[in-house]
Amino acid sequence: MFKKPINYTQQDLKHAYTIVQQDLFNSLLTAKDGESIHLAKLGKITKKESKQKCGWDQQNYIYCRLNFKPFGKLKSALNEQIIKKYRLK
Repeated sequence: MFKKPINYTQQDLKHAYTIVQQDLFNSLLTAKDGESIHLAKLGKITKKESKQKCGWDQQNYIYCRLNFKPFGKLKSALNEQIIKKYRLK
């Protein structure tokens, strides 16, 4: 009844990571301002364009900001890690 674990080679894993990275890269490039990309149950990445005026040359600079917001399960797991690492109660 138990399934035998699948043993992937390093080459298989590297290929899978490459596909995921390319997909995320393309998703971020095509996302509009304020749009979020959900990463399954891990969290979401929100793309936002920002404009800032430089004090030195008085020029406006526009850049993209990416914010990651973890969902509950990941946030709890990360908090548990910190508690264990620093032995906080």
